[in-house]
Amino acid sequence: MVPVKIECECGQNYAFDVEPVNGRMPSAVSCPSCGADGTAAANDCIAQQLQLAQPAPAATATATAATATVSAPAGPIRLGIARPQAQSGAAAGPLALDDAGRAKVVQEARTKMMIGGDSTEQVAAFLKVKGFDPAEAMKLARGFYQERASIVRTNGVKKIIVGVLLLAVPIVLYFIFSARGRFPIRRMLWAYGVGIFGGYLFVSGIIMILAPKSERGAVVKE
Repeated sequence: MVPVKIECECGQNYAFDVEPVNGRMPSAVSCPSCGADGTAAANDCIAQQLQLAQPAPAATATATAATATVSAPAGPIRLGIARPQAQSGAAAGPLALDDAGRAKVVQEARTKMMIGGDSTEQVAAFLKVKGFDPAEAMKLARGFYQERASIVRTNGVKKIIVGVLLLAVPIVLYFIFSARGRFPIRRMLWAYGVGIFGGYLFVSGIIMILAPKSERGAVVKE
């Protein structure tokens, strides 16, 4: 196995161990933070590690004979966030999760969706980096999206109801003032302002129901 450490352009450091295939990555790898492709950087790191690991000429025959009988199968790539090396100086290993750790990561991923407004793909990528199976990661991410979309649509319905009530204010006041035979200008202007705000809520509610993805930022139950 070859230790690989990558520093992404976004500032995120991450590390993992890999069994190279023909001196290169067996599959693509991406930044756990921004999703940028890190395969080229990983290949450069592998090349440097293999070059440093080249045996001296005198020991080449012995090393070849010793390794000819041992062939380790390529294992799966497991990524872990690179940890500070100031104390130990050793390369960070893959992140191992127990049940409590998995629950914590799942909750963090849900928060990214609900509060941070991350997309399904971003949340799935986060879970995969934390050691989740790709199929399981995507299933969880889609479940979080469905939960978020349900909350957005519910809030949209509430906005529509409030919007309709506010839209009715200037209409009701118009008939009341018409029956009295006088129209107070200030009250009518106030009523029209309330009606305009109600129209805004009404339109926003419809958009939230038809396109819940358009709602950005934190989503909470109102």
